[in-house]
Amino acid sequence: MIDGSRQQRQDRRSPRRFAGAESGMAAVEFALILPLMLMIYLGLVELSKSLRAAQKVDLVAHTLSDLTAQKLTGGAATGQAGLTEADIQAIFAAGTALMSPLPATGLKMTITEVNITGAPIAAPTTWQAQTTWTVTKNSGTPRNDCSTMGASNAAPTTPHAMPTSYTAPTGGVNPVTGPVIVVDVSYVYSSGMNYTFQFSQWVGYNSISNITFKRTSYSPVRNTFTPPHIQYRSDLGSITGGTNCQAPTL
Repeated sequence: MIDGSRQQRQDRRSPRRFAGAESGMAAVEFALILPLMLMIYLGLVELSKSLRAAQKVDLVAHTLSDLTAQKLTGGAATGQAGLTEADIQAIFAAGTALMSPLPATGLKMTITEVNITGAPIAAPTTWQAQTTWTVTKNSGTPRNDCSTMGASNAAPTTPHAMPTSYTAPTGGVNPVTGPVIVVDVSYVYSSGMNYTFQFSQWVGYNSISNITFKRTSYSPVRNTFTPPHIQYRSDLGSITGGTNCQAPTL
């Protein structure tokens, strides 16, 4: 009888021991999946930050081209448009401000006026894109200095070419002649961390990875003066990081 009672007590305790074993199994499972969960979470955080940086680069390129193209005053004569050193630096400063709160140290900007012409002008059969002036900030890549650019649809930034829609008929529609403001923006984004799955360990930590975002924006000059282009006002003082292709100063 005594042995039977002990056996019954042991049988009643065994479910409790089994329940404790289940809780321990859950802890082990959590420990196994925690590195993967952290990697996914941190990856999503970095992905959202990089997408935000790409959106800001788009905004900078569009804003710089739009601000430059809508210039209506400041030229040598009444009704002409022109840019001085102060004007250009103010436009670049607007682009830098748009990157906030991201650091703007990796932001490279180039503003160029490209003139689209047809030959012959009266009834064009061929078109070409030629640099009128180009100015850079933070070691941006200048457009071809005072030369004719080729045609290329390579994306996103081709400093030495214009899309074929500016130099050849597209869908039966001829290119529009006249000056176009072209802005090239390049930004180096540092993700801060780079997690990778590896066979030898659960999570591998690599060095900081950099992603370079490049964007180009095109805006037609809005001034209606003849010629309608925006003058590069080097006659009012030197302009930092720029090249003027017009003689003598405008």
